[in-house]
Amino acid sequence: MSSIILIVTAIYFLLMLIIGFWAQKKTTSSKEFLVAGQSLGFFVMAIATFSSIQSGWGMFGTTGTVYGWGIQAILTAAILAPLGFLLAWVLLGTKLRKIADKHQIYSVPDIIRVRYGNRAAHITVSIAMFIGAVGYMTTQVAATGLIMSLLFDISFNAGAWIGAGIVAIYTIAGGMIAAIWTDMIQGVMMIVMSIVVFFIAMSNVGGWGNMLNTLYTHDPALVSVMGVMPLTWVFSNTIMITFGIAGQPQMITKFLMLKDVKELRWGALVTGIAYSITTFFALGVGLSMRAMVIDGKFAELPDYDSATTAFFGSADIIAPVAAGLALVTLLAAIMSSASSFITIGASAIMRDLASGLNITVKRELLWGRFYSAIVVLCSLLFALYLDQIIYLMGAFGWAAFAAATFGPIILGIYWRRATGIAAFLSMFFGLLFNFILTVMTSKGYITTPDYFFTGGITFVIGVLVFIIVSYMTESKKDQEKFDNLYFAEKNTKEAP
Repeated sequence: MSSIILIVTAIYFLLMLIIGFWAQKKTTSSKEFLVAGQSLGFFVMAIATFSSIQSGWGMFGTTGTVYGWGIQAILTAAILAPLGFLLAWVLLGTKLRKIADKHQIYSVPDIIRVRYGNRAAHITVSIAMFIGAVGYMTTQVAATGLIMSLLFDISFNAGAWIGAGIVAIYTIAGGMIAAIWTDMIQGVMMIVMSIVVFFIAMSNVGGWGNMLNTLYTHDPALVSVMGVMPLTWVFSNTIMITFGIAGQPQMITKFLMLKDVKELRWGALVTGIAYSITTFFALGVGLSMRAMVIDGKFAELPDYDSATTAFFGSADIIAPVAAGLALVTLLAAIMSSASSFITIGASAIMRDLASGLNITVKRELLWGRFYSAIVVLCSLLFALYLDQIIYLMGAFGWAAFAAATFGPIILGIYWRRATGIAAFLSMFFGLLFNFILTVMTSKGYITTPDYFFTGGITFVIGVLVFIIVSYMTESKKDQEKFDNLYFAEKNTKEAP
């Protein structure tokens, strides 16, 4: 291990801890712990939003799919995901802030509670937020263990414990304030690293044009937007990614933190550009590794997901110091997602589930920190001792959140006829169907064709259930709840 890499890693860890303890002094209530005191400017909020979405899991996974499928795979990350950010900003940004200012909303379950007043829906979404947070954290802990083992030549288990321990310390100390500011720093690191790695990757294959010629000669589909995967799969994936981003809790909660709602209009642009730039990492590493394998410069990889580790593990491709620095930045990408989900998971149990069960929680800040530790501990145990759960939770998280939240929240704050029963059933069946389908396919009990993308199907089912049941259970109470989101305060002021 180069002394330069050791120093850089130590400085990075130290900086994260300093931010955590700095944020601790500013965190004096549950409002600061959960939504950063609603004190953020648009640039910090936008960079923190993209970095919490663009996790290490996303960068590793996208790189692997680019290696396997070529240009087609990057379209989802580079084009569809930014469209998802724009959609979220347009549909949610201003309306959520207006609702939050009026009703003191700090979390996704708070939105469900205020919109519907349905206890079953409130409890269901609270449980879903906790399970999803642990699931995402599990994938981040597993990726942390892998990178730490590469950086320091230690075991996977030791790397997972150390990495998870550091992110837990600064998040538990400073809550969402620490998460946001560390996310912002980590996001900038990811942008710079992605650009540098792209040019290093291109230098190994004789430039962009030469690489494309190599890929085209081997298989024209690798450089075609029509690509390797059938259009039915692409369409389903498009629905899940574009609409799914708007349903991610780490995205939704960021809208509740902005200091001035007028700055929302700039957030989508900054977030989309930043996210697109980081896809150069997957584009460069994935395509260059495939070209080098085709040219015989590198041995055939055992699987697509090995593309990233093979690239950084070869001194013939990238200098060890540069590889180490890039791995530190990948570690930052992982931690940027982990910190947000720790706080979201803690809030789901400490505040949201307790409220749904009519339990009064005293000393919310203390219990928020306690349940943050519980989220980290659960994720560590799953990552270290239940290998299959890592895959299940990773596959479950994105589509499950989208299916559970898009209808009840995004449609619900626009559609007066939406009902609490529909919100509960759409979340319940969306989560249940996605979990069953994931388990059945991963265990080999059923086999789905290549054109069948389960995440997109799960999302559509959740939305359809929400719409159909809303028509069947339309009620005056639910319509009055909708009116109270926006109009009750105005009517009260006008009353004599």
